[in-house]
Amino acid sequence: MDKPFLIVGAGQAGGYAAQALRAGGYRGRLLLVGDEPFAPYERPPLSKSVLLAEDSESGFEAWLDESGFRDGSIAEHIVGRVAHLDTGRRQAWLESGETLDYEKCLLATGGRARPLAAAPPSGRIAYLRTLNDALQLRGLIAQSRSAAVIGGGFLGLEIAASARTRGLAVTVFESAPRLLARAMPTGFSDRLLRKHALHGVRVVLNSGAVRIEEQDAAVEVSNEREVSTFDLCVIAVGQEPNDGLARASGIAVNNGIVVDERCRTSAPDVYAAGDCTNFPLGRTGRRTRLESWQNAKDQAIVAAQNMLGDPSSYDPTPWFWTDQYDWNIQMLGLMDDSIDRWVTRQAADDKTLIMGLHGRAVVYALALNQGGELRALKRIVEQGILIDPERLADMSVKLRQVDRAAH
Repeated sequence: MDKPFLIVGAGQAGGYAAQALRAGGYRGRLLLVGDEPFAPYERPPLSKSVLLAEDSESGFEAWLDESGFRDGSIAEHIVGRVAHLDTGRRQAWLESGETLDYEKCLLATGGRARPLAAAPPSGRIAYLRTLNDALQLRGLIAQSRSAAVIGGGFLGLEIAASARTRGLAVTVFESAPRLLARAMPTGFSDRLLRKHALHGVRVVLNSGAVRIEEQDAAVEVSNEREVSTFDLCVIAVGQEPNDGLARASGIAVNNGIVVDERCRTSAPDVYAAGDCTNFPLGRTGRRTRLESWQNAKDQAIVAAQNMLGDPSSYDPTPWFWTDQYDWNIQMLGLMDDSIDRWVTRQAADDKTLIMGLHGRAVVYALALNQGGELRALKRIVEQGILIDPERLADMSVKLRQVDRAAH
């Protein structure tokens, strides 16, 4: 009897990989092992629609073909945790003591919320990574009048927006001098700060190290400048890759599981995809780890193709988005020191497109409530089309036409 394919991690990346294997013609036995009792789901709604929902029966519509995973037609879903891989014998050992043989294996172990040593999760101190985390946090929000959010990144700001929309007084503590400094230009960081202030969120920049102490019915948050008391404190200071299984199994790791452009690890017939991976990015070959919906989906599909013997390279143009209040913010590419010119197309107060150029090539773009325009720009970025910056800035020239006569 042929050995099955094994996917370790039943989150978004694992779910999309399973679907891609079936779509690619795999008819063998497919095992999907994860430590959550849910079918695979997408995580972006956790900080938004789940927290905003009025009850436990609404606010979550991000299942990946729930019925197909529950009835086993896509994969046999095993709730458990893999403790070790014997990559020589091609066996996975579960913490329960069960042993699973495999022909090929995909590690889609994702990431975990980065902890603060001084603030372990407890009654009024929360982290957000899983659906259960979101449901528990929603219950805490319903019982609270005030909240502190430690961390002004994408997740922290989304949580702050959701909590404020639910009526809480919210303070965000961010250690950096501006919001999302690595993801967006200074001018837009300032606009985002004003947006939160307009909605009543207090943001403490340059907050330095904070001390968090849970009391009987409150949480005290302090730094060198102030001491404040809140009903609830949410920690959102980043994510760490779940690469412990790979490390323990002798697979190369370096800030994530090291893979090549075909999602192959250092072990034979073991692949990896999603938040847990460290991979070479495009033509630069620069190693990176992306934490995004796009990466979890697209890299998983490429990994599945390679598992099926269809040589495919993963060469993404990074794409991120965040929803805060009535703003949809999307970013294409990565902001770095190569940008030597900025071009802005301002359609209205809440419709903006900001582009970063290296010479005549667009390498980064940020769109505020302009998702359609960003899609039009995607081809220009991906193909490295050289454009005339003046045409790019001319609002009378549509983006679909801006690359014409580029030479």
